[in-house]
Amino acid sequence: MELDPDSFRLNGPLPAAVPASPRRRNPRQLYLGGKPPMAWLSRAHTAGKAALATGNALWFKRGLQKGKTAPIRVDASLRRSMGLTHDQARRGVHALEAAGLVRVHRGGRGRCAEVTIIEKVTEPSVAPA
Repeated sequence: MELDPDSFRLNGPLPAAVPASPRRRNPRQLYLGGKPPMAWLSRAHTAGKAALATGNALWFKRGLQKGKTAPIRVDASLRRSMGLTHDQARRGVHALEAAGLVRVHRGGRGRCAEVTIIEKVTEPSVAPA
């Protein structure tokens, strides 16, 4: 059996091509900055809800610093950005420190803690399901 190429032709005009629109970020929408490693996020998740929420806030603030490794102040603006209370942020910082994900410098009474994210975190390899 022989195929006829004319049987595959369209009868009539071709459909109009849809122009590809460039992908733009909404300037009013916020994004998680940096590229948090999955091993880091996984360990923060196992440390608890407060640790994961605080960790997300820290990575967001780090993204605003454009990747600088300067310490991040855990102040009211950071807590407000993720909807955390003072106690949730405090518990989160303690849990992240215990999990070995951050280094904390506490300035004393009435001072905000300054946190440095430890990026080199190893997680036991898990075979994909």
